[in-house]
Amino acid sequence: MRRLLSAGVAVGAAVLLSGSALLAPSTSWEADTSRGTSVFEGVEEKPGSVDVVDDPKGEHGSVYRMHTSGEQQGSERVRVETRGHRTADGDRLRFTEGDTYYIGWESMWDPLPTADGEWVALWQLKDYGSGAATPPLSLRARGDVLDLEYNDPDLKTTRLWEIPMPRQSWNSFVVGVHISSDPGQGWVRFWYNGEEQLLDGQEQFSGATLRADFVTDKWGVYRSDGVKGEATAYLANAKVGTSYADVAPQSDSSAGEAVDEEPEQ
Repeated sequence: MRRLLSAGVAVGAAVLLSGSALLAPSTSWEADTSRGTSVFEGVEEKPGSVDVVDDPKGEHGSVYRMHTSGEQQGSERVRVETRGHRTADGDRLRFTEGDTYYIGWESMWDPLPTADGEWVALWQLKDYGSGAATPPLSLRARGDVLDLEYNDPDLKTTRLWEIPMPRQSWNSFVVGVHISSDPGQGWVRFWYNGEEQLLDGQEQFSGATLRADFVTDKWGVYRSDGVKGEATAYLANAKVGTSYADVAPQSDSSAGEAVDEEPEQ
């Protein structure tokens, strides 16, 4: 009888553990190329196109391509971007006060013209609704520099991180962000090619990450008027989750060290 009870307890524990594993949160959203552009809340093509193509480098299967001829239409700036996320059941995933999300992806830019004194936004954490203004976070090319920029509620810009602009090769990025209008509560963390980066000299940068009703993110090419010529941004393995491990590209998560998922507030 004791053996039977022990066996029953062991089986019950195994079932609970198995059920927990099945129900544990993983990715909240994934850019599955088989769904085409329906994975995004919308696309903005002024002028340009967003479509699914084979990876020109052969490192991934199908990937997203955001291409613009660069021919400006009227007074509008050149923009070809995805906007937001739609889950497989059609719901919109938006980031609001108190949320913590990690956004991971791989990008390649080829071609990507730039110019000194001008900017090209390649990824944005953009706010929408009442109070929306300059994006709180932007990954931008300025001349031959790629940087991550933060804009506070007073629109003061802080350059958090920068490297020489990579082109014609795949590179991975993960942004961890806690959404809050309170500059003492909101925070940002950042990984490049599997390595956590210092942001303005610290692993976790504190600041308000919400000024409007919600924020979401955008990938593509959006640029100031002084940059000319056609441009193409490729996107692979884009995911949103609640931890670094949920969204890190496989090559990064298998090679990197363990990550503290509960940074101090």
